[in-house]
Amino acid sequence: MAKYDVLTSEIIKNVGGKENVVGVTHCLTRLRFSLKDRGLVNEKALLKLDGVVTAQSAGGQYQVVIGSHVSDVHKELIGKLGLSVQDRSEVDEPKKGALNRVIEIITKVITPVLNVLIATGLIQGTLALLTALGVIQSTDGAYILLNAMGNALFQFFPIILGYTSAKAFNMSGYVGMLIGAIMVFPGMTASLAGGDALYTLFSGTIFQTAVYKTFFGIPIMFPATGYASTVVPIIFANYFASKVEHFFKERIPAIVGFTLVPFLTLVISAPVVILIVGPIANFASLLITAAVTSLYDISPILTAIVVAFFYQPLVILGLHWPLVTLAITNFVGTGNDYILPMIYTASFAQTAVVVAVYVRTKSKRMKGVCIPAIISGLFCIIEPAIYGVTLPVKKRFAFSMIGGVVGAAILAAFDVHMYAISVGVLGIVGFLNPAGGTPTGLIIAIVATVAAMVAAFVLTYITFGKDSEDEAENGLPEADARKPLYDKIVLDAPIKGAVRPLEQAEDAAFSNGALGKGILILPEDGKVIAPCDGELTTLFDTGHAIGITADSGLEILIHVGKDTVRLEGRHFTKVMAQGDRVKRGDVIVEFDMKAIKELGYNLETPVLISNSDAYLEVIPSKIESVDYLEPILTVIPFQSKVAELNLQGVSGGLA
Repeated sequence: MAKYDVLTSEIIKNVGGKENVVGVTHCLTRLRFSLKDRGLVNEKALLKLDGVVTAQSAGGQYQVVIGSHVSDVHKELIGKLGLSVQDRSEVDEPKKGALNRVIEIITKVITPVLNVLIATGLIQGTLALLTALGVIQSTDGAYILLNAMGNALFQFFPIILGYTSAKAFNMSGYVGMLIGAIMVFPGMTASLAGGDALYTLFSGTIFQTAVYKTFFGIPIMFPATGYASTVVPIIFANYFASKVEHFFKERIPAIVGFTLVPFLTLVISAPVVILIVGPIANFASLLITAAVTSLYDISPILTAIVVAFFYQPLVILGLHWPLVTLAITNFVGTGNDYILPMIYTASFAQTAVVVAVYVRTKSKRMKGVCIPAIISGLFCIIEPAIYGVTLPVKKRFAFSMIGGVVGAAILAAFDVHMYAISVGVLGIVGFLNPAGGTPTGLIIAIVATVAAMVAAFVLTYITFGKDSEDEAENGLPEADARKPLYDKIVLDAPIKGAVRPLEQAEDAAFSNGALGKGILILPEDGKVIAPCDGELTTLFDTGHAIGITADSGLEILIHVGKDTVRLEGRHFTKVMAQGDRVKRGDVIVEFDMKAIKELGYNLETPVLISNSDAYLEVIPSKIESVDYLEPILTVIPFQSKVAELNLQGVSGGLA
C-alpha cells in the first residue's frame, strides 16, 4: 500500500470522483483541482480527513491544503487519476546539479533495501570471523549456508534494485525486476563473453573487444565481469525503460495495454541494456585500467592518491573491478601487488566516519544504522556505511575519501606491497611477505590504517552539525541541541510593512497555524530579502513562494500574496536561484506591488517557521510595523530540561 493511499482515495472520492477531475496541480502546500462540477465536492468530509489542513474554492480552482509534503501526495494522486506526467505539477521540479541528482536517485533506490543490506553485511562479517578463528571450514554446510545468506543479495542485486529503481522512475516494479533478472541471468556471462570469438572490434586500441555473439547482426560486447553486485547499470537501464513504458502507456488503450505495454517495454529496453550499457561499462573499465597503469609508471605516490580518492565513488558506479582485475594480474605475474594497498584503507576510513557520526548524532535511528555498518565495515563490507550513513551527507563521503588517500599515500611512500588478496581487519596479514624477512610492511600498513581512520574521524567529528544535512534527534540540528537552556533564535523581517497576527490571514491554510507558526506582513515595498544566512531551498518559478533553511536550523516559509501563483510569475522578478547560498540582507525576489494589486490580488505575506514543531515556542514581536531586518519572531528551542523552562518568564522579556 502506498504511503498516502487512504488519503488520496478519500480526496478523490470527496472532490466528486475521478470522472469529475479535469486536472490537478500543486504549489508549496496545496493541491489545486480543476473540476467539471464543483457542486459535487463534499467539503465537510474533506475537512474531516486526517492529513487535510483545510479545503476551499478559490481563484477558479478547488484547493485542498496538505502541507509541505504535498508533492508526495500529488504523485500518488495523479497515479490514481491516470493523468500524464506533464500534469503532475504547475511548476518544474527543483533544479539540481548533476551530482546531487545522481546521489539523490542512488540513495532513493538503495534506501528501501538498506536494512537487508546491513543485515547481509553483518552475516558476511560473522562468516569471516568464524572462518578466521577456525570454528568452521569452507567445506562445511554451515559455511555454505552462511555464505549464501551473506552474498545472495549482492549476487542478485540488479533484480532487487530493478524493483526499487522502477518505483523511483514511476514504472512497473515487476518489469524493472525482470530487466534486472535478464542482466544476471545464469550463464549470460559465459555465453556472451566466452568461447571462440567471431571477430575483434577496435583492434590495436585499449578498447579492443572480442565479439562472441551478435543480436541480429549487432555485436554484443558484454562486460567480462557481468552485472552481479552492480548498482548503476540497472538504474540507467530502468531510467530508459521508464521512458519507454510511459511512451506506450500514453498511446496504447488500456484494454490491450495490460500485456502489450510490458511486452514492448521489455523487447526494446533489454537489448538496449545489453548492447549499450554493457559496452559503456566495459569501455569505462578499460580506460581506468589504462590510466592507472600509465600513471604508475610516472609516479607510484601520485597513483596511490588518485586511485584512493576515486576508489569509493567507483564502488558506487560498479567500476572498481578493473582495479581488482589489475591487482590479480599483478599477483599472477609477480606474486605481489601494489594496487590493493592503494584501496586497502578505504573501508577503514568509511568505518571511521560512521564511528564519528555514531558518537556525535542524537538520532536513535542513525545510531541503529551505524552499529551494524561499523561491524561490517571492519570486514571491508562498506555498502551499509556508504548508502546508510555517508553518501546521503556528501561531506561525510568526501571525508572517507580523504581518509583513504592518507592511508594509501603512506603505503605508497614506503613502497609497501601485498602478498595475498585479502581485505578488512583480518586481511592485514596480507602485508606479510611469505618469503620471510622483517614485518616492516605489516607495521607500516597498521600505521597507515590508523592514520586513515584518524583523519576521517577527526574531519567528521569537528564538522558535524555545521551543515543542515546533519540532523540530530527529533529533527533538531546538532548545533541547536548543544545550546544553553535559555538560548533563543531571533528571526528578522524579510519584508517591510504593517504587521498583523497570523490568525488574521485571509488564507485559512496559514491563519490556522497548521503550516507553521509565524507572523503576517502587509508589504509596503516590493522586494523580499534574506532574513538570515542560509540556503535558498525553495524558490518557485512563479517567484511567489520562498523557502529558506537557516544556518540555525529554522525552516522559513515566505508566501507573497494570496493565490498569486495564478499570475504564473508575471510581475515577479527572481534575483536569486533555488539552491543559492543567501546572506542576511540579500535580495531574493522583487515584485510589482501596484500591478499585482490592480489585478485584484491580496498581497498579505505570511512569514512562517515551517518546522515549528521542532521548537518549544515561536513568539511574534508585539509591533505594528516593521522595516527590513528588524526582529519579528523569537524561537525557543527544545532542551533537555524543558520541564524546568518557565516559558512565561522567558517570553515576557522578548516582546
